[in-house]
Amino acid sequence: MPSSDTSSSLPPVDALAAVDALSAVGVTGTRTVAVAAWSQEGRILDANEAFLALVGATHEELTGGTLSWDALEDPVAAASTRVMRTLVAEAGMAPPYETLLRHRDGTTVPVLVVVTTLDRERGVGWCFALDLRSQKATEAALRSSEERYRLVTGAAGGAIWEWDLAADSICFLDGMMDRYGWEVRGEALPLTWWHERIHPDDVGAVLATAEEVHASRVENATHAYRFRRADDTWAMVHDHFHVVRDPNGRAERVLGVMLDTTERHALEEQLRQAQKMDAVGRLAGGVAHDFNNLLTVIRGNAALLLERVTTDNELRSELQEIERAAARASDLTRQLLAFGRKQVLQPHELDLNAVVAQLTRMIDRLIPKTIAVVLTPASHVGLVRADRGQIEQVILNLVINARDAMPGGGQLELRTGELGVGKAFGGWQADNPVVPPDVPVRPGRYIHLSVSDTGSGMDEATRTRAFEPFFTTKPVGEGTGLGLATVYGIVKQSDGYVWIDSQPGRGTTVHVCLPRVDGEVRPPRTSPHAIPAVAGPRTVLLVEDEDGVRDLTQRVLERQGYIVHVARDGVEALALYADHKQTIDVLVTDVVMPRLGGSELVIKVRAERPDLPVLFMSGYARNAAIRGAPGDRRTRFLQKPFTVPAFQQAVAELLAYAGASRTRS
Repeated sequence: MPSSDTSSSLPPVDALAAVDALSAVGVTGTRTVAVAAWSQEGRILDANEAFLALVGATHEELTGGTLSWDALEDPVAAASTRVMRTLVAEAGMAPPYETLLRHRDGTTVPVLVVVTTLDRERGVGWCFALDLRSQKATEAALRSSEERYRLVTGAAGGAIWEWDLAADSICFLDGMMDRYGWEVRGEALPLTWWHERIHPDDVGAVLATAEEVHASRVENATHAYRFRRADDTWAMVHDHFHVVRDPNGRAERVLGVMLDTTERHALEEQLRQAQKMDAVGRLAGGVAHDFNNLLTVIRGNAALLLERVTTDNELRSELQEIERAAARASDLTRQLLAFGRKQVLQPHELDLNAVVAQLTRMIDRLIPKTIAVVLTPASHVGLVRADRGQIEQVILNLVINARDAMPGGGQLELRTGELGVGKAFGGWQADNPVVPPDVPVRPGRYIHLSVSDTGSGMDEATRTRAFEPFFTTKPVGEGTGLGLATVYGIVKQSDGYVWIDSQPGRGTTVHVCLPRVDGEVRPPRTSPHAIPAVAGPRTVLLVEDEDGVRDLTQRVLERQGYIVHVARDGVEALALYADHKQTIDVLVTDVVMPRLGGSELVIKVRAERPDLPVLFMSGYARNAAIRGAPGDRRTRFLQKPFTVPAFQQAVAELLAYAGASRTRS
């Protein structure tokens, strides 16, 4: 290497001496070591090729004596170097340290520097600089990878852990405090600490897997179990782990992450509950539909027999008992249909305050004097669109449930109000109910009704099953278990939400939220007190696939003096209509039938006769089942099981409308 000062007799840079010096302080990888000689003032006197490349200097600058360590070093780090040079001057050696050198292209180079002296009398020292760029890049990549892992694990709700099999200890590295409240980061804990915090019903499976790990029969596994938080609540976790083995294949340690899946588990439970309720609702609706056909036949034939039996006949009381029992069974099927959301609704704009006020007298008759009834209506609430009779049934069912929960007396409160869900709608107000996580209320404006009691309350197991049909906590014979199930079905069919807030010994509050609508309250249509007589013969096209109902309704119509054409389904009805289209005065049809249903039949027939009166009959009807039949004066709907007088009146009303239409035309 050329000398920077020809007048002095500085020794050349000796590579072997440099290696020996570096080895003395534990520095390895000398092929990339840059070596330079400097004066006490910091001027570079000599350097090897590696050093010149490290800072981007040339041999000309070196021989010209213009290179200075202070000029090459980052100003912030220069103070450390001056301290090290002082130590060299006084002690002949200084400890290794890291600093930053500036390359000619403007970049900085991290280096590990060792300074020493070979000539104390002249104050000339050696410095060895090891390029740390690749090492720093590796460390940065490792830190970034670890940070990403921590971020991903943290975002997923996890706690990282390591199990040392030799020591049988577990160490939690991250997330245990944030997710589960245990301040144990970095501690080597006995494995029993972990097992003691796993739910007793779940720990057996975890211990069995631990035995498999010890026996080297498992590499990876995932466990789902309940883990106790520091506040004594239970978290649902999914624990994923991987076994690390030595070169001989023996398990040394296990790395894992405990992911907090409590919220996901709650959503899965909510989905399962919704699916169960939907399945039960469909089953209940189907059973009620078939049962309603049977009840229609029972009630109808009992009514026809009663018309023929005199008041002093001994059979009359038995027939009346049959009719009463069938009526009670009809009430049960209506409740099943309400739960299954298969009732035909007649929605109107309603003022919930007015509905509650008009029910006050009935509520007073239902509630004993030992229970104080408190009405707390909001000063003004908007309107809801719902079936008035169904909403009244919701309120009365909740009132009766509250009454039964307070056999020794208490207080019953009915409260109304408005609330908004979501930022765009004002958010939840302080005096509004807190919606539990398993009630996913859509953003919007709602009218809120709550019925509260001071009774015995419910535990969590009872509360989660309260809306199931036939579930009751009352003694056998004192409850059907359909009250809250009916409430649930009606509210859901009206696009609303219902939930229960209850704890043992603290009473129960049932919350109902129905969407707020704009509009005006319209008075309900009242039926005429008397049906005008229909002059002359009238012809009815009767379409019904159920034999018993078809025979019954045919006999009722023929007793009234009507000409009746009978079809078993929509296809037969179209053929009969083609033969008698000019004489048919009214169409009476079931809704759900094989081959061609009532809705499709009416659409085809009214394409030729738009004013043809139609009476729909059904055990239930979905919202779309009679989509081709608007609810005007030419259309009626009769829900099974119906009574003979109700059927006679519906047909007579439609025939009166048909006669009036012909007179006008």
